[in-house]
Amino acid sequence: MTLLQAMVGGMLAASLAGVVLAADEAAVAEATAILAPTPVIHRGEPGQTPVEVAYRYLKDRVADEYGVADYRELRIAQQSKGEDFKHVGLEVQMKGLTDDSVATQRFQFKLAFDDAAHAWVIDHARQDWQCRRGGKGWTQRPCK
Repeated sequence: MTLLQAMVGGMLAASLAGVVLAADEAAVAEATAILAPTPVIHRGEPGQTPVEVAYRYLKDRVADEYGVADYRELRIAQQSKGEDFKHVGLEVQMKGLTDDSVATQRFQFKLAFDDAAHAWVIDHARQDWQCRRGGKGWTQRPCK
């Protein structure tokens, strides 16, 4: 074996080891992402329903410290998928706001029942608006 063949063979072996190492790192990262727990945005108390948990999370966004709100209509809808009653989607809409630029404000939640804590947890929350001017769709940016 010549010196050149030995060097090429050594570089090839090092390259292959690097590819295997990179593949192992990618597999570890993917496995970690799968096993990583879903972040908890808000945890309810045992005995609270999903609606109560979401309403407590929203507290000062739904009404002021006296319980007075500046909207005409509050809609709350809860839905589970099929027979899975331990995972629900919940939507809260405030319509008829006194704000002259916002027609409706909406909060969407995904909740899961934590068997260990015997309580519902919010693991996904989203807020968006429907503006009075400029379209009928929902926007992630506050209305102007």
